[in-house]
Amino acid sequence: MRKSIVAVGTATIAVIVVLALMTGIIQITPPGGSPSYTPAVEVSKSSCVRSAGFLLILADLSGFNDSIAHGAPLNPWPVVQVHTGDYVRFLVCNDDASQAHGFAIETYFDMGVAIPPDAAFTIEFQATIPGSFIIYCNIFCTVHAFMVGRLVVSNS
Repeated sequence: MRKSIVAVGTATIAVIVVLALMTGIIQITPPGGSPSYTPAVEVSKSSCVRSAGFLLILADLSGFNDSIAHGAPLNPWPVVQVHTGDYVRFLVCNDDASQAHGFAIETYFDMGVAIPPDAAFTIEFQATIPGSFIIYCNIFCTVHAFMVGRLVVSNS
């Protein structure tokens, strides 16, 4: 009986710690570094009409903006270059009438969004972390392996 109570208690603590890490209540600080930080991202349903200031990403059987023809996954496409402090605004349109596609950005938008056929979303955030980050499809689809782009955030 005592062993099962200890096991349940240990499992409960493990779940609480994992949830706290996922929600950002607890942050892990790398040695000599600042706490890990994920910028706030706004995601909204949209029509596939690009407003000024938005970068258009078309997801379809050709990948992201025809990434297959550009050599993805070995040559990520599109490559989006911004500076730290810039506001990044994507309009992601799924031009595929038969299947959903995903859109995610390493570090900035890991949870991503699933975009149903013929639907669109806007994704907005401030580029606060310099580096090179993979843009990828976060759900399995027939061209999943070829849906690879890159976001390059350079210091101003």
